[in-house]
Amino acid sequence: MSSTMRAYVSGENTPLTLTDRPVPTPGHDEVLIRTRAAALNNSDLTPSGDDHVAGFEFAGDIIEVGADAPAQLRGARVMGIASGALAEIVVAHHRHVVVVPETVSYEEAATLPTALATEHGALTLGEVGPATSVLITAASSGIGVVGVQLAALLGASTIVATTRSPQKRSLLEQLGANAVVVTTGDGDLAAEVRAATGGDGARVVLDHIGGDALADAVGAASDGGNVISVGRLGGARGSLDLFTLARRHVTLRSVSYGLTPPSVLGDLFDGLTPAVLPAIADRRIRAVIDSAYAFDDAHTALERLASGQAAGKVALNLD
Repeated sequence: MSSTMRAYVSGENTPLTLTDRPVPTPGHDEVLIRTRAAALNNSDLTPSGDDHVAGFEFAGDIIEVGADAPAQLRGARVMGIASGALAEIVVAHHRHVVVVPETVSYEEAATLPTALATEHGALTLGEVGPATSVLITAASSGIGVVGVQLAALLGASTIVATTRSPQKRSLLEQLGANAVVVTTGDGDLAAEVRAATGGDGARVVLDHIGGDALADAVGAASDGGNVISVGRLGGARGSLDLFTLARRHVTLRSVSYGLTPPSVLGDLFDGLTPAVLPAIADRRIRAVIDSAYAFDDAHTALERLASGQAAGKVALNLD
């Protein structure tokens, strides 16, 4: 194996610059993966300021395992999350990868890890199950499309999905949404969600927008409902009427799953084993890919992601 690899580096002035970097060496609890596909995420759109290999979501083949990593992982097809994913070789903690079912391509697998970990973790936190009504905002986003499918897998009785794009309504319905609300900025989300849930509102809300839209998510929750802030597509700051929160006895939580400590993401991936991975294998849950590009064409892929028109994930192929 060569001592160098091609990698996209994010720096002060540009989000992605293709260059050569040394091949990383796995630590005692890490694995080395030959990348076959990688996915782009919103964080890849912005220059980082400090030069580093960009990306964090990938799929590929394990070619080396550290002394304290499971030896049986050598040669496994995996998907995972690790910093520096937009490169020909990635190093990851062994608990941050999941074996990919043979029925799933590398391209599909690369687009799933973040959505699976985040959405399943949030839905589990909200105790979604049979007879639970769920609202998922920005449901046509890269992780939202998986959230809709997971809510259906967990048995949610009613799934309400929001999108800004009328043309994405049919996709969300195909994925399991019982009602789709097209948000235009002048509608009443709470009223539309109550209409779709028999007047009650959503028992669990997964909000991917944040900003001032978080107030709409709280208003759409049922009395005693759970609002879980997952994403910040609309910004990290917003105004919220605390009296509305109190009067409706709504519990507001926020989730953010990082790479440290390894047990956090590792536990989330372990939670996928009983039901979610089999559902991926038999296509009850599927990757939703808007478009895929060659590794050398990452800038075109970034433009597609930045357009806001992508229905699902944008991927890069390294095969």
